[in-house]
Amino acid sequence: MDEEIKYNEYFLENVLNKFTYERYLNKPETLYRIQNEFLQLRIDIWGDIQRKRRSMSREVPLKDQSGKNFWFLIPPFLEEIIHDIDFIAKDKIDELVTKEIRNNLVEESIIDEAFHSSVIEGAFSTKKRTKELINKKNPKNKSEKMILNNHNGLMFILENLHQDLNEDIFITLHKIISEGTLEEGDLSEKYRDDYVYVWADNAVKTEPIYVAPPHTEVQAMMNDLFNFINSNKPFIHPIVKACIIHFYIAYVHPFFDGNGRVARAFSYMYLLKNKYEFFKFFSISNVVNKKRNKYYKAIKDTEDYDSDLSYFLISYIEMTKDSIYEVIEQLMKELNHASLLQTLVNDEVFLNERQKKYLNYMKRKDNNITTIDHYQSRMKVAYETARRDLTELTELGLFKKVKKGKKYIFKYLGVKGYME
Repeated sequence: MDEEIKYNEYFLENVLNKFTYERYLNKPETLYRIQNEFLQLRIDIWGDIQRKRRSMSREVPLKDQSGKNFWFLIPPFLEEIIHDIDFIAKDKIDELVTKEIRNNLVEESIIDEAFHSSVIEGAFSTKKRTKELINKKNPKNKSEKMILNNHNGLMFILENLHQDLNEDIFITLHKIISEGTLEEGDLSEKYRDDYVYVWADNAVKTEPIYVAPPHTEVQAMMNDLFNFINSNKPFIHPIVKACIIHFYIAYVHPFFDGNGRVARAFSYMYLLKNKYEFFKFFSISNVVNKKRNKYYKAIKDTEDYDSDLSYFLISYIEMTKDSIYEVIEQLMKELNHASLLQTLVNDEVFLNERQKKYLNYMKRKDNNITTIDHYQSRMKVAYETARRDLTELTELGLFKKVKKGKKYIFKYLGVKGYME
């Protein structure tokens, strides 16, 4: 073997820079990227990386199933994300927008969270049906009951932010979230009283993907969690602490069912109690649902690699950042829409009710494209009425008519188009 190949502190520091400080990779991801000749040296590169990470880490007073403490490391790139979230999430949004816009955003986020948190756990429904459920409270099956329960749980949180985060609140929240959705054998007055196994979706049940701690240890582990939540020593940043709370509830799996939903809800309550008001305005479950594989991989990496919470913290905080920027985008749409309506009033331009409702729909739409056919279908009017309404809005500059193939489409320009 080439004698020039050297494995020393300089090499290890270089590896740490690439795969810990710049990106936080697990064992196979790291070793795959290290030059092959170094892997032939019969040295424990991964063991050295873990020892270095461990020496720079902070322990958490929460134990894994082997009795060891969980720990974490905050690499520089994660510090930067936390700082950005801190800067945005502690802003007083009520100073930036009107009460009406604020209430609309909260209502939309609660609907989103109720829906997506249920979908993650296997519920089947639509956003439209979710809105009907919340208004009429008439669930027709288990999926719909789960969604309505999630909504009720979120409302319970908002109404009880003055309460301490203790076991009573936690148990009550779970009862609200799981009401009428548990099988007979999964009912219990408090925590589960038997072993629980987590199976992969649509997999042959030969081996579980996760075995939760024995039920005899659940009470003690949950006691540790509540002590951790209500202690400020040592100080852990609230965003980091909320992620740890979320993870540990899922890890302990204190109930037979509903653990994921109550974990997301309880960590959400913790953030709101710590003055992160911005979290009222977005749904973290929406992003988790979109990036479910990343979410579950982070949980598994934490379990597989020496109870290192860094994997979960990085994944979940990155998803939180994505959620926040989605809200900012929606907030800008709301502000632009409010500005448009006020400008039209000032200019004495009067729209009919259909046009107002459709503009309200377009501000929330994922893209800015529509057609006469879509307007006709959504507003339940004749084709000629739809054509006339869109033509009037186009003449005002709110839409731009563009030929695509043999048909015309309409691009929504909003207040910018009107002002030009």
